[in-house]
Amino acid sequence: MNIGSFITSNFIMIVLVSIACSLTLMIVIRKSFDAENLRHNHDVFDPLLQVMGTLFAILLGFMVSNAMNRYDQATLNVQQEADAVGDVFQLSLGYSKPNSIARDCLSYCTIVAGEGWYDLGKRKMNVHANRAYAQLWKDVLKYVPADQREADLHQDMVESMVKLGDASRVRAMQMSLQLPPVLWAVVLIGAITTGVLVHFFGIRHMSWQIFTNFLVTLILLLNVFLLACYDDPFSGLIAIRATPFEVVRDDIESSLDERSTEP
Repeated sequence: MNIGSFITSNFIMIVLVSIACSLTLMIVIRKSFDAENLRHNHDVFDPLLQVMGTLFAILLGFMVSNAMNRYDQATLNVQQEADAVGDVFQLSLGYSKPNSIARDCLSYCTIVAGEGWYDLGKRKMNVHANRAYAQLWKDVLKYVPADQREADLHQDMVESMVKLGDASRVRAMQMSLQLPPVLWAVVLIGAITTGVLVHFFGIRHMSWQIFTNFLVTLILLLNVFLLACYDDPFSGLIAIRATPFEVVRDDIESSLDERSTEP
């Protein structure tokens, strides 16, 4: 399990532990330095916190933005892959000679939307999906067009198969992309440092100090959680779903059922 998956899977526990540590640190600091002494040091801590907070906010903002862009690109690529399968199926309906391309398309969508998507969440490509893809290519290439019209359809089908293969390889690449541990270390150290520095600001009323530190800790954790959610597009709470393949699969099944009932 990578760091992002660990954070999303154990976020509630991380929040509770972090808040407990924050309150403990605050009590230790308040016992060591009363609020009046802490306020005397605000001239030092305030500009320091502004610099650190600004730098950390910029860093975290760029990282979250990059993760969200990767998530959007993965979503678009999944849609394009499913569209390519649908195009291959529709083009196969224009052939006059019997072929198994339509059934191959149905098999590919069924496998990818089922066990293939389950394996995708575990960062691995499904063997059966790869075999279904290879079989689809085999049947497309072995079909011999009967006339010029079918030759044009066949050319378009090959182009759709190329798009399908490209999208499938991109999906495999996007599946393996994740934030390197060294960058996670930078994010976590930055969040912890910012959260600790806040404790050196003294508020006269203890209840307000507790409330303020709680909010700062929670906001920091939520931003880290957001980065963790978008870090892996195919697993977690906001994982990309196999809906495009399910839609194409249902359309293929419906079309094949209608053709089987035609006189």
